[in-house]
Amino acid sequence: MKLKLSLLITLSFFWLYAAAQVQPRTAGQESNSQDKQYDFTDNKNGTSMMPMMGDVLPLIQYIEDTMKVEIVRIEYDLIFKDKSKYTYRFLHNGWKYGIFVVGDYRIKKINMNLFINENKEWKFLSSTNSESYVALLNVEPTEVKEYAIEIKADEFASDYKAGHYAIIIYH
Repeated sequence: MKLKLSLLITLSFFWLYAAAQVQPRTAGQESNSQDKQYDFTDNKNGTSMMPMMGDVLPLIQYIEDTMKVEIVRIEYDLIFKDKSKYTYRFLHNGWKYGIFVVGDYRIKKINMNLFINENKEWKFLSSTNSESYVALLNVEPTEVKEYAIEIKADEFASDYKAGHYAIIIYH
């Protein structure tokens, strides 16, 4: 009972502290972190998401500022050798979607397969054939359907069996 109470107090304090750091913002207002410096190097255990964040932030800026499109999903996760990851999303007609995946420094080659849900069956639609740590798929749905995106790390840098990846979906 004491342990549960202690844990509850600690979590409550952490939540209150974290929430106190968030400042309300309005549209067009600059981020409070605009002038902060971040270290995008990995930690000694190789488990930090910071290297992946450092790789993705310029991509977000390019997609939004140069391509002038809207990002509708960003997802970060771990991926392991010989294991695929899946993400699902309904895509809507009238939009041209880009699906971009990027692997961290441990991933040498990453690819995607795109499936569409047709009458409760997943049917293969398209795939990438990237020879690097980034891959891009484009899709223009003709009607609202659910899609599955399979992410596969086809090759890792030597001595690695896992790494982080990010997937960005935009229209």
